[in-house]
Amino acid sequence: MRVQLNPIYKLFFLTKEIGIPQLTEYALYKLAERTGIVERNTPSLGLPIENEKLFDLKSVPFPVFKIEKNNLTGFNIDTKSIVTHADSITKGNFHPFGGEPQPFAFTQTSKPLEHWTRYGDLVDGKDIKWIWEPARFAWSFILARAYLITGDEQYPKTFWDKFAEFEQFNPVNLGPNWLSAQEVAIRIITWVNVYQIFKTSKHTTEINSKKLAISVWHHAARIPPTLAYARSQKNNHQLSEALGLIVAGSIFSNGSQKAKKWLELGINEFNSGLLNQTEPDGTYSQHSANYHRLMLQISLIYYGYTKFLHVEVPTKVIERLAAATRWMIAQLDPVSGRLPNLGHNDGTLLLPMGTSEFRDYRPTAQAASRAFLGAACLPPGPWDELSVWLGLDLDDSQVSGHSVTSPAVHKIGIKNCWATLRGVKYHGRPAHADQLHLDLWWNGTNITQDAGTFSYNEAPPWDNSLSSTLVHNTIMVDEQDQMVRAGKFLWLEQARALWLPVPKPNTLCASHNGYRRKGISHQRTVDFISEQEILVTDLLEMKHSNENHQVVLHWLLPDWSWKLNGQTILLEHKKHWVELSILAIDVKNGYTIIPTDLSVIRAGSTLLGSRTNPILGWVSHTYGVKAPALSFLANYSTTTSIQLTTCWKLTTSAPATEE
Repeated sequence: MRVQLNPIYKLFFLTKEIGIPQLTEYALYKLAERTGIVERNTPSLGLPIENEKLFDLKSVPFPVFKIEKNNLTGFNIDTKSIVTHADSITKGNFHPFGGEPQPFAFTQTSKPLEHWTRYGDLVDGKDIKWIWEPARFAWSFILARAYLITGDEQYPKTFWDKFAEFEQFNPVNLGPNWLSAQEVAIRIITWVNVYQIFKTSKHTTEINSKKLAISVWHHAARIPPTLAYARSQKNNHQLSEALGLIVAGSIFSNGSQKAKKWLELGINEFNSGLLNQTEPDGTYSQHSANYHRLMLQISLIYYGYTKFLHVEVPTKVIERLAAATRWMIAQLDPVSGRLPNLGHNDGTLLLPMGTSEFRDYRPTAQAASRAFLGAACLPPGPWDELSVWLGLDLDDSQVSGHSVTSPAVHKIGIKNCWATLRGVKYHGRPAHADQLHLDLWWNGTNITQDAGTFSYNEAPPWDNSLSSTLVHNTIMVDEQDQMVRAGKFLWLEQARALWLPVPKPNTLCASHNGYRRKGISHQRTVDFISEQEILVTDLLEMKHSNENHQVVLHWLLPDWSWKLNGQTILLEHKKHWVELSILAIDVKNGYTIIPTDLSVIRAGSTLLGSRTNPILGWVSHTYGVKAPALSFLANYSTTTSIQLTTCWKLTTSAPATEE
């Protein structure tokens, strides 16, 4: 729940937890915006072209994606599905955020277009991300893949038709598609790299090439005036905008001083941003699996450009990228190719090559492992396609993915049954209030799930509400989040985790101080007994024994058949059974505490118990899409310290009660 804060209180915690440098950058940007400087520097219809002789793209060498048709053979790539997907695009449909197909067009509003500074998160009541998504042109990589497979000219024709449509309905600096410089940069990156594939097509005429080059120029000119905002966010905005400047700058720098400045600025911004945003242990500032993938994909393209431009990448940058790669590989599920659905998931998949579905992280992990660790992390497979596009060496050496560890990933278990426990000390903005969240995976299925995001900008309760403590696999006290939600993307009074020593292997133990204002600490211990049994022990210590508190333990489970027997819930799906039982003990007196309520909620509807909440019982695998799941909640009322033990039993043989 978002809280209205005293301005002085809010400023104090912003300064303490976000930091003066970020706040200063943001203040400078807002000052420039309010005084009209930003609009003057990004005028409607754009700044005058410096030199039209610059715009001969066909004579420009490109550093990455020098790929030919025969390069896509030998990896068991599902060429049929790629072509089917591309054919759907030629008929006017695309898959927003990797979801179900929808018609797409670049018209945004029936009203006359205004300067981009007049727009916000909603356009005519519609979430702006649905306007941005087709305009990213990420779908054009599907057309490029199909063109390489078939040589069919309908695919480049569709790209150029859609490019012309975008140009018609999105004049320079007018309309919501110019609001975010990150969106502008993504178009630069996508257009230029897809152009390399369509360069020899009969539809890539001199006129089309010149129009694309001019548009890339205007897009690049849009980025520098708002870089202060990108820096203030300490996230992927800065990296993607820096890469956009590098891509555009490398095209035009031979004949333009401005483009040379773009190139230099982009390289400096990328290196400083990467070091500022990525911890030495590989943790990325956005605390998000999907944004972590975006960061690595942007970095892979950057890496290709630096090699082409003979620019030396600082050793520290490579070290951080190597650590970030280990962070991903360390929690890559070997069966499904997925990662835990950690943090914000806005549906971004910049480079879809080699993925079997939106949440398939194997192509990025494989390419990043080759680039930044020096060897593949997976055996050969369809996920090698991205490495081929990036021109990485496909040698036979392999770092075993199961032996790759990261100090930032706290994981126990074995290949087909494993768990991670979340516990961080933030050095910037948290994404979700999810300390001590547990992700449990079994035979490729996420048994205890992270709900994801669904939406940032829908009407409440769907305004980024899946970032709350309640929907995570952890404990909530007195219906309050672990941190104070001060804005849609802002948590203050941050909860800090502390990792504790454990007496035996295959055990994790951490605590967090998110309820310190109540005099309560939460400690969680996870014991991996075997691949059939996991114990999770939660200890809540109360300093003030005379105060009554409501303690809620939540588990987000897959949408399987279920039944409840006492305090034990049994799930079944395709000869897989999961038994979950909870025992609560009064720590001081040693007696059992009976829950005041046990609730099961599916897709926002209460199936058992008294708790109601429309955001419970959902999981969102990508932006704008939510699917039913089972929320199992146990509520306890206590005035003293309490210990909750959750026993998980996993089996492919029917329990005695099922036989």
